[in-house]
Amino acid sequence: MFAIFKKLKKENLKTQEFSPIDKAILISTLLVECARSDDNFTDTEKEQIKKILKNKLHLDSSEVEKCFEIANESSEKSIEIYSLTKEIRDNFNKDEILFIFELLWKIILSDNVIDDFESSMMTKLTGLFHLTGKENAEAKKNAQTALNL
Repeated sequence: MFAIFKKLKKENLKTQEFSPIDKAILISTLLVECARSDDNFTDTEKEQIKKILKNKLHLDSSEVEKCFEIANESSEKSIEIYSLTKEIRDNFNKDEILFIFELLWKIILSDNVIDDFESSMMTKLTGLFHLTGKENAEAKKNAQTALNL
């Protein structure tokens, strides 16, 4: 179990009550999981995740490296995606989840290829986050626009 999950349960915290680094770890773990879904975790995807951590989540360089390292280690240990999405769903509001979805699409689109595994992962996540197909498609479109695709 993630240390962040233990912290949430032990202290009965909501995301508004814990640090930006803790939030970033949850988000980046999901980003890494999504990037690894096709068994091809490229340098482009890694750099895109770090760029998101720095520019969208406003972490400094050392926080980016720490957060990415924790997320990567967790993913290598075979994270249970249902627990991760439940923690995010329970602790982030709908707008934050839609923002995370846009970030997920940026990672998937960063290598200009959407394979079946990535597509399947996004379909699964749409259901796990209780989003509609329209919300998923809008997040994808926003990510494409942001990446100039």
